[in-house]
Amino acid sequence: MSLKIIHTKNLKWIDIVNPGEEDIGYLKNHFRFHPLDFDDVKTPSTRTKIDEYDQYHFLILLFPRLEKNTNELKPAEVDFFVGDGFVITIHDGKIKTLANLVHNVSQYDNLRLQYTSDNSGFLLFSILELLFKRSFPILDTINREMEAAGKEIFESNGKILQELSRLKKNIIVYRRVMKMHKYVLTKLMRSKNEYLDFKLARNSFQNLIEYVENIWDVLASDKETAESYEETNQSLAAHRMNDVLKTLTIFSVIIFLLTLIVNILVFADYSFKFASVPFAFPASLILLGIVTLIMLAFFKNRRWL
Repeated sequence: MSLKIIHTKNLKWIDIVNPGEEDIGYLKNHFRFHPLDFDDVKTPSTRTKIDEYDQYHFLILLFPRLEKNTNELKPAEVDFFVGDGFVITIHDGKIKTLANLVHNVSQYDNLRLQYTSDNSGFLLFSILELLFKRSFPILDTINREMEAAGKEIFESNGKILQELSRLKKNIIVYRRVMKMHKYVLTKLMRSKNEYLDFKLARNSFQNLIEYVENIWDVLASDKETAESYEETNQSLAAHRMNDVLKTLTIFSVIIFLLTLIVNILVFADYSFKFASVPFAFPASLILLGIVTLIMLAFFKNRRWL
């Protein structure tokens, strides 16, 4: 059973990682939660939600998690049961910040006192504050990668399109993860349940809402920047393609003209024995070279080259 219980005088924090049937059985035996909540715990969710009952709140929140191997953003789900005298967190253990917090609070008396000195609402706020704060370094990583992508756009780098696509995907995932958090936090802030009421509770949850709004504003700016970079990259790619086509066209015209002259000389050789004339071959090469230079000078004068 992957269940850890942190006891204090008036508060119990239960943390469950990858809940199995034994963990679900423990919750069913000790708490009177709605059966649909247990179904939500067992099934991975793709959206944020909050259900308010007479005796407890059930929350599903998603937080961004950056895969180290691929640098892709994935949503990480954390479920909360919050009631009078208890907080239950359920997750997959991949959010190291939460896993470390549980370990440290269970091991160190000063941290246990800090996080569990008030009621369950304060503990919920403290956990959420830490989870939102850990989201900012991920946002900083996206911004640094965005700046690097902006610099690479003006270089001939074939990987930039793939990089921009990955950044846009990360921003989309991040926005989807954060979209409903403000609604959940506002509902918690307005709740009349005593277990969510602690000193400066309204201000504390308002601070969390401001975290969400700040993240959302930065993501909106990043989304616009990524789209602008993509448009700029497409324009530069089209410009480079036009340069390539123009160069190929110029060389095609020159080669066509040289081929025409060579064919005329070959025809002259068959008709008038042109090859028997002294210095005919070197003269032919000089002629072709002069024609090439004239054509290049003409194209350069017209600013086509």
